[in-house]
Amino acid sequence: MKPRFVDPFTPNRPIDDPDRFFGRAEPVNEMIDSLFQVKNGNPKHTIVTGDRGVGKSSLLTQVHLTATGDNRLTDRLNVDRGAKKYDFVTIWHDVDATQSAFDLANSILSKFESTFQKFISSFKLEIDLAGFGKLGRDKQNPLNMTQLIDEFVARLEKIFQAAMKSKKDGILIFIDELDRIRPDSMIASFFKLTCERMARDNLKNIAFVCAGITGAIQKLEEEHASILRTFRDVPLPRFEKEEVAEILCDGFDKARHSQEVTSFAERSWEVTVGLPEPIHLIGSEMLSVDSDGILKDDDFDAAIKKIVTDVRKNKLASLLRKAGGGKYQKIVEALAAFDKKIVPLEFIATRIGQEQSQFSTNMATLVEREILFKPATGHYAFTDPMLKEYIKVNGVLALE
Repeated sequence: MKPRFVDPFTPNRPIDDPDRFFGRAEPVNEMIDSLFQVKNGNPKHTIVTGDRGVGKSSLLTQVHLTATGDNRLTDRLNVDRGAKKYDFVTIWHDVDATQSAFDLANSILSKFESTFQKFISSFKLEIDLAGFGKLGRDKQNPLNMTQLIDEFVARLEKIFQAAMKSKKDGILIFIDELDRIRPDSMIASFFKLTCERMARDNLKNIAFVCAGITGAIQKLEEEHASILRTFRDVPLPRFEKEEVAEILCDGFDKARHSQEVTSFAERSWEVTVGLPEPIHLIGSEMLSVDSDGILKDDDFDAAIKKIVTDVRKNKLASLLRKAGGGKYQKIVEALAAFDKKIVPLEFIATRIGQEQSQFSTNMATLVEREILFKPATGHYAFTDPMLKEYIKVNGVLALE
C-alpha cells in the first residue's frame, strides 16, 4: 500500500489556506484596495460576484484573513497592501433566504456583541441589543426603515468609537450568499440608507464586504434602483485551462504524486469548466483511486467514474430530477452527447429534432433552475460539469 498523506484538495469548503489560493491576482488587488480605502477614510463597499461555485466565498475568506493581519496571500501574489498589515474589527454573516432587513441588522449587531472582546479584550461593548430587538415586531413595514437605520447606525457608532480608541483600522462587515435574499426583504434599502447615514455621520472607516452570484446586485436593484452606486462590483471569472492544471499539479506535488495523464490540461478543464469545487473534487478522487503515486489516464477515468457513481451520485441525481421530464430530459441528454462542455444551440436543435423557437422557453427555464448556464450567445453548458459525466454513465432514464 502507498504511504498515507494529507489530502491537499478541499472540494467541500472554501479555501482557507493562502498557500492553496491560486490566481485571482486582479480581484485580490481590487479587494485589498478596498481595505486600503476604508483604512484611510474613503469607504468602498464591495460585492464579489460570479457563477455559483466559482470561489467567491474563498476570496472573501482570504480578504478576511488579510483584514485581520495575515499577509501570506498578498506576499505570495506580490500585491501592494499600502500598509504593513491590516487590523480591522470584523464579523462574518451568511445570509438566510428568510431574512428581512431587521433580521440582518440584528444578526450583525449580535455578532459584534458576542465577538468584540476577541478584538479588544479591554473594552466591554454595550449596545442594548435587547432594546434593538423590540424594533422587529413589524419587520415588513417600510415605515419602520428610518427608525431601523437610526437605531442600527447609533449602535454601530459605539462599536466604531471603541475600535478607533483601540487604534484599529476600522470595521468590516462580511456578508456571504447575498443572492439568497428575497426582493421584498428591504435589504437593498437597508444597505443604501445605512451607507448614506454612515457617510453623513462621518463613520468613514466602516464598510460592507459582500459576495453573491452574478446578478445579485441586479436582484437588489429590483427593490432599490440606486443600489448600484453603493457597491463596487468585483467580478470573479472561472479559471483558465492552464490555471486548472496548475492547481491540480500543485496539489499532486504536495501529496508527493506525479501525473502522466494524456492532454491533462485540456481534459481537466473539460470536466471542471474552470470551477474550483470540481477541480478540487477531481484532484482529491484521483489521489484516492491511485495505487502507485503516479497518476495516469486510468486514474483520471476511475476518478470521474467514482464521482458520478458514488461520491456525488445522489447530488447529481437530484439535479437531474430538478431539470424536469419530457422535453427537458431530451435537452439535457443532447447536451451530454456533445463532445465538448460548451454546446451550441444548433446541435441541441438537431439532436432533439425541433426548431430553436420550439424549445427556447425550456432553455430559459433550465437556466433559471440553475441546471444550465449560458457562457455565450447561442451556447449552453451544465452548471455542474459533473452532471454531463453522470448522464453519460447513467443516462437520463435515471429520472424514472
